[in-house]
Amino acid sequence: MRSVCFRLHKKFLFLTLLLVAGSLFAQEMGQNQNPEGTPVVVRHEVFSYEAERLIRRLPDGTHHLVISGPMDTYMLGNLRDAMLSKPGVLFSLDLSAVSALFDLDKETLNNCRNLVSLVIPDGLVRIRWQCFLGCDNLTAINATDGNDVFSSSKGILYDKAGSEVVVCPCGWNGAVEIPLAVSSVRSGAFSNCPKVTGFVLETRTEEFERDGKTERRVIENDTFSTSDGILYTKDKKRLVQFPSGKSGRVTIPDTVETIGKESFAYGARVTAVELPASVRTIEKMAFGYCSALETVSIPASVTSIGKQAFVWCTALGSVTIPSSVTYLGSRSFFKSSVSTVTFEDATNWTFGKKILVDLTNPTENAEKFRHPGKYWFLDLYKVPK
Repeated sequence: MRSVCFRLHKKFLFLTLLLVAGSLFAQEMGQNQNPEGTPVVVRHEVFSYEAERLIRRLPDGTHHLVISGPMDTYMLGNLRDAMLSKPGVLFSLDLSAVSALFDLDKETLNNCRNLVSLVIPDGLVRIRWQCFLGCDNLTAINATDGNDVFSSSKGILYDKAGSEVVVCPCGWNGAVEIPLAVSSVRSGAFSNCPKVTGFVLETRTEEFERDGKTERRVIENDTFSTSDGILYTKDKKRLVQFPSGKSGRVTIPDTVETIGKESFAYGARVTAVELPASVRTIEKMAFGYCSALETVSIPASVTSIGKQAFVWCTALGSVTIPSSVTYLGSRSFFKSSVSTVTFEDATNWTFGKKILVDLTNPTENAEKFRHPGKYWFLDLYKVPK
């Protein structure tokens, strides 16, 4: 009996300290206001059932959650579920003091629609593709100075050196400025960012002395260029990233040779894409999940179409594969609405480099490519005549 009373007393003391700590910390966080103007912060040392219950009982408004102590992905999933149980609440989540959380996978935080900002743990070393997918109101992902792998600027996450864009929050609204130091964009960094309207490149003006006079020069990004808000490599031979917030018909410049991996992915507003005769390669999932894409012209210059290139393109009609194509990646039209897939040259195609296949029937092709069937899941190669 005495042991039970002690445990109850300990539990009551824990909750009391939790609420007191939250109240004290709230006084320091005046920028996080609920609709009544009172800052609300929840802090605890070990994420627990009691902390989940406290979160589930929070009133509507905006709340700042400060989590510390050990936490794994399972506990973080429980935290997400607790937040999702409060649709009238927007959460600013600070995990900077969390320990033992090294990896964010795609199942942990995705679809957390009431998460508006996130500070990642110091010890986090890996962020998996799509882990923030569906976090539609997330506008800032920040890293502390103590993180050895990641850095952040203006709510966008970069590698520690600031040379690679790792992930842009899904709720980002407007144009994205690419800093001078950036030389690469990670695949999927802008996936499901439907309100990104374009890309601009940071420039810097510096002064220098020449012949006793002070002159100025503009320093530009050495790796990238932009045109009409679309991000390209400096020579415009590779399309790196299309802004998902752009809509309507898109015409690609005739300098482009490669449509980059996932470059149009999740572009829910683009309806048609006209590719120039300069294009040689359409990379993996280049147009994946473009739900409004109705037509795409594949020019006779294209030789390779990557895996899942048009996966889940649910407005796509007929597609013609030119005779120049020698490789068609697996699941190219999986779960799309394509009605016919016509091969200009339907002969000498092999199933996984082994079995010759018949591609002469456009309607039958579409059926086999859309759904699990005879050869939707394997690469198709054209054997030289």
